[in-house]
Amino acid sequence: MHTLTVERPVPFVLPPGQPIAICLVGCGGTGSHLAQSLARLAAHVREQGGPPLALTFIDGDTVERRNVGRQLFTAREVGKPKAQVLAERLNAAFGLGIVAVPAMATAGLLAELHPGYQTIGVLVGAVDTASGRRALHDALAHSAWRIWLDVGNERDWGTVLLGTATEARHLRGALALGGICTALPAPTLRYPHLLDDAPIQLRADCANAAADGAQSLMVNQAMAAVAGQYLHQLVIARQITTCETALDLATLTMRSTAITAATIAAAAGLTVTDVMTLDDDAMKRTGGRT
Repeated sequence: MHTLTVERPVPFVLPPGQPIAICLVGCGGTGSHLAQSLARLAAHVREQGGPPLALTFIDGDTVERRNVGRQLFTAREVGKPKAQVLAERLNAAFGLGIVAVPAMATAGLLAELHPGYQTIGVLVGAVDTASGRRALHDALAHSAWRIWLDVGNERDWGTVLLGTATEARHLRGALALGGICTALPAPTLRYPHLLDDAPIQLRADCANAAADGAQSLMVNQAMAAVAGQYLHQLVIARQITTCETALDLATLTMRSTAITAATIAAAAGLTVTDVMTLDDDAMKRTGGRT
C-alpha cells in the first residue's frame, strides 16, 4: 500500500499594522477592472479602520473609441489619459485619494514613486508587453518595492503570479523561520520568457485582440477578479498560501499553486534543503532570526 503525502502550504505573511501602498501599472483591459476592485478594497479598509492603503495608477495611454465597452471607459472619456480617468472617477465615487500618473512605467519612475521603507510597497502589473514587465522586474530588484503581483492573459486563459525575489539566492532560507514564508520567486524568475519581446504581430495589444475576436470579452474581468482576491488576502488577512493561479475560461476551470518548499525550490532551481535552511547569506537578510 502506498501512502499519499500532500505537502502543507506555508503562508506568506505581512505585518498586521504596517501601511500598504499599491501601484497599479496598466489601466487597460485587465487594469481598468482591477482599478475598480482596488478602490473598493481601499474604501473597505478605511471603513474598517485598518492601516492606510494608498493607491497609485500608472498608464501612459489615452482612451480610444475601441476601448469603450471592453474596458471600463465611456465615449465621453475618449482622448483622456486612462490612469487619470479611472483615478478621478473612483476618487469621486469612494472619496479616496488615488494618485494618477499618466506616463509609461519605467524602473526609474517606479523607484521614485515608492512610498518609503515604513510602507509595504506592492506592484501590480497589468501590462501586455515585455518592456512593461522589465520595468516591474527592475523596480522589484533595485528599489524598495517589496512585492510584485503580475496578471497576464491570452485569448481565454490567463495567469496570476505573486513574487518578491528576482534572484534565486534570495530564496535560500525562505521557509526557515518557523512555519512562515519570507520570500517568493518573482514572476520573471518563475517564467524568464516574460522578459523577452514577442515576435511582431498585427495585433499589438489587448484592445485589438478583443476587437477582432481573438480575445474573450470576459477574460480581463475574470483575471481582475482573481488578482483582486490575491490583494484582498494580502491587505485584509495579511497572509496568503497561494503564489500562482491559472484560469481557463474555455473550460471554466482554475488551478492554483500552493506555497511549499518544493514549489519555491523548483521555481528557483534550488533544493528543498536550500529553501528550508538558513545559510550565511540568508542569515544576513533575516537579521539572524530563527
